[in-house]
Amino acid sequence: MSVWKHWKKYSFLVLLLVVFLLLDFLISQVFTPYLIESGRFVLNDYELTRRDHPEEVWDKVFFGNSVVISAYREDVSESDFVNLGVDYGGGEDLWEMVDQGIIQIGSERVVGLSDLTLYDHFETNPTYPWHRAFYEPYCYFQRDRLRLFLEEQLVGVLTGNLSEPAYGDRQKIHYTGSLSQQELEEKVATSKYTNLPLEDFQENMNALEKLADYCDRHGVRMRAVWMPLNPSLEVSESTRAVYEQAKTTCEEQGVEFLDMESALEAACFYDIGHLNYEYGAYRFTEVIDPWLLS
Repeated sequence: MSVWKHWKKYSFLVLLLVVFLLLDFLISQVFTPYLIESGRFVLNDYELTRRDHPEEVWDKVFFGNSVVISAYREDVSESDFVNLGVDYGGGEDLWEMVDQGIIQIGSERVVGLSDLTLYDHFETNPTYPWHRAFYEPYCYFQRDRLRLFLEEQLVGVLTGNLSEPAYGDRQKIHYTGSLSQQELEEKVATSKYTNLPLEDFQENMNALEKLADYCDRHGVRMRAVWMPLNPSLEVSESTRAVYEQAKTTCEEQGVEFLDMESALEAACFYDIGHLNYEYGAYRFTEVIDPWLLS
């Protein structure tokens, strides 16, 4: 009897919670496609990839940070990999995508590695969907974008003039030209990410191991490539230590490891590791394609 009394007392609150969760889910199903396809929102790098590759399963994926964005040109490659470079993306980001079922990969995964891909303390874009906590309502997670959408719709209704989509042609950031030697040296001298202790890279190293295990269990071929570095600059001891551990981790996990650190000439680079779009990205894609196709 007491149970029934408690149920009657709280049933309205339970019903209200169920309605809220259902409404939140329905909004997510309607708003997410609109967000990606409408051209009315500034999309993050994952969303731009999803917009350009709307298929549910990506057969072959080349993952990395902005260095991979700058290096691998889908329009030049014959290997049909999806460029899943995301700004500040690391091994943990890829693991979260896979672990949460945000992406599905068919047959092959290539991970573009550098010391900064494996650095544990970057704060990546908070709008990436894998950063949404399991208990966080979709409407709260997308609150800024939903507010903007509702404000624009209200203004459009009141004025009778809906604005045209402003971001439909937006692409991931690419680089042109090359920094001078002085600019490169100044960038290294002022960087916060030089001479970092190896302890700052262990979480992403562990993520590599989890990804390798996942791929092995699901029949996905996983390979890794150490991305090119500008030969105009000396490689630091800390970068060399990260390289050695990453290579060892891959070898222990049975992940094929390609070293492209010295594969490209200085004219290919915009800065320390980013390639310029007009020449460097073309050369990188040309050089790596036979390996991707193998």
